[in-house]
Amino acid sequence: MSGITAEPAPAAKAHKPTKNEQRRAKKKQQKRDVSATPAPPDTPSATNGTRDSTPLPAEAHAHQSITPLDEDLTQDEPDVEDFGLEAEDPLYTQFASVFARFSRISETEPVLTEPDKPEVFYGDDDNIQGEDEEEETAKRLSKKAQKKASKLSIAELKAIVRKPDIVDWTDPSAQDPKLLVNIKSARNVVPVPSHWALKREYLSSKRGVEKAGFALPKFIAETGISDMRNAVLEKQAEATLKQRQRERVAPKMGKLDIDYQKLYEAFFRRQTKPHLTRYGEVYYEGKEYETNLRHLRPGELSEELKEALNMPPGAPPPWLINMQKVGPPP
Repeated sequence: MSGITAEPAPAAKAHKPTKNEQRRAKKKQQKRDVSATPAPPDTPSATNGTRDSTPLPAEAHAHQSITPLDEDLTQDEPDVEDFGLEAEDPLYTQFASVFARFSRISETEPVLTEPDKPEVFYGDDDNIQGEDEEEETAKRLSKKAQKKASKLSIAELKAIVRKPDIVDWTDPSAQDPKLLVNIKSARNVVPVPSHWALKREYLSSKRGVEKAGFALPKFIAETGISDMRNAVLEKQAEATLKQRQRERVAPKMGKLDIDYQKLYEAFFRRQTKPHLTRYGEVYYEGKEYETNLRHLRPGELSEELKEALNMPPGAPPPWLINMQKVGPPP
């Protein structure tokens, strides 16, 4: 059908080249222009023997600014002569849209360039920082560097504080070592438990140890309350079912009543205080197994020791005679 022409297909969205692509295209164009134009011979001027100052067309073309490839790359229909067909040919009208696509793709194709190789750093000398970058890195590492520079050694910390015997090996790593040692050296300050620095769990050494049963204090056991309680429990175990039901309905009161005089003597005359730690003493593992020597005084013999040495009352200790003869121990 000779009078019908196919409408061109809608143009594909043009690819906008980046700045790097434009820069590369500009450099390539300059190289092509320089290689295409031969060097002009040095011919003197016909009039005054000087070189002509008018630029040649090739030079003028080389100095022209190259427009970037960001224009809209829309085209009209391709020329029929390129494909060897006439516009009135029915084959051309049938495949006009296909020809238009191929022609647009070929023209909108970017110039093939070699891929950019990544920048290789062979050593620290290649990575040279500017002044601004050096200032930024110095600011970034300033806190860490200041903390490392201001950290005191144990000897320096002991020389500064008033009580160097209080300083521990972990004190220099504190946030403020001087303040920490001053707090530790203050009066009536409870120390931090020593197990905070242990890697094992607290009281892990007592896992396999059997605990002794609870024992009543001596002044309470002397009242006979434990014997009375055992007797009542034995009687309840021997009771029949009827007696148990009867006790539930009408229980008997006052089974474990103790004489008031016994309770008075136990709690007002023979009562002893429980063993308590002093103020500021912190519990640690194995403290209960240590012997307490606070109540002992040098030169004073306990009654148990006098009994063991078979000393009569008022007699001197047996080692005193040897000390008078030989002298005190070295």
